[in-house]
Amino acid sequence: MSTQHAAVFYGGRDIRVETLPIPEPGAGEVLIRVGAAGICGSDVLAFRGLGPWQHSADKPGRDGHELAGEVAALGAGVTGLAVGQRVAVEPKHLIHCGVCPACEAGRTHLCQRRGYVGDTHVTSEGFAEYDLCPAERAHPLPDHVSLAAGAILDCYACGVHTYNLVETPPGSTAVILGAGTMGLTMGQVARSHGLKVLLTGMSRESLDLAIKAGAADEVVLVGAEDVAGATAEFTQGRGADLVVDAVAIPEITLQQSVELVTPGGQVCVLGVYPVPPRLEPHLAYVKEVSLHWSNSYGTFRGVSEYATALDLVASRTVAADALITHRYPLDRIVEGFVAADEKDRSLAMKVLIQP
Repeated sequence: MSTQHAAVFYGGRDIRVETLPIPEPGAGEVLIRVGAAGICGSDVLAFRGLGPWQHSADKPGRDGHELAGEVAALGAGVTGLAVGQRVAVEPKHLIHCGVCPACEAGRTHLCQRRGYVGDTHVTSEGFAEYDLCPAERAHPLPDHVSLAAGAILDCYACGVHTYNLVETPPGSTAVILGAGTMGLTMGQVARSHGLKVLLTGMSRESLDLAIKAGAADEVVLVGAEDVAGATAEFTQGRGADLVVDAVAIPEITLQQSVELVTPGGQVCVLGVYPVPPRLEPHLAYVKEVSLHWSNSYGTFRGVSEYATALDLVASRTVAADALITHRYPLDRIVEGFVAADEKDRSLAMKVLIQP
């Protein structure tokens, strides 16, 4: 039996690279030789021992839902793909049943059986040399789109979904809290729709990258500059039409979002709070704020939001490769997670594992 190296997660910072069998694709599946896999913010939360995505010594697991690579083998019945073809992989945890009320309404990301194949919950396992995926979730990449860019299409799809939730018209003002990968991809998507973006962050390096990558019109360094004052100046005293919380600091950013938005405006939470956030609801009531929660992505008006993200990258409307700052081989995956976790020290934006 052929074997591969793969990361196995035993909870928190306990990540071990082990030798495991290379899976064989079943009917309708493809085997992917992983070329790049991104470390997501949810992965970092689990690394810290936070959030709902925990493994343990008793129940170790595999992860890596942001990935791209080459088709290594085709299962029976697969058409439209070829061995050696470069693809981005839409993650398996968003597999949907297609028949529940949410799916029938076109909200496949809210499927009652999201991520289930039969009675088994499945996830992508991109932190490995090989991974399996259903053929329909392997998206061919144009020659000019790198595997690295393909690996972070998941981030862009989240931004696409957030924009589709709010549908703020061109010329509107948006304040994005957080200059991590989700904040910058959201900024790029928002500006592609004609929004004027003010982005806040806690490091000068990430804000400089935001400007360079076309993710913001203006930036604010938190702690050194007044976010409320900058928002007032940016919006000519009105408050922002849209505020996106892409950093999810429980004690700060939801309340701050409500404070920064214009009366009748929209707040959308794109980050994941590890604990319940602080919010004074009276202010949200007085301002009649519309509050949205952006959960992954699915389809919008019948069109795959992941495919829309690929179109944005392939058309060079957004600069994906500009966000990738750190790359590590699989045998240094723990170093990669430390870099993603300690961004003040590493100055990392997007960290990739390249098996």
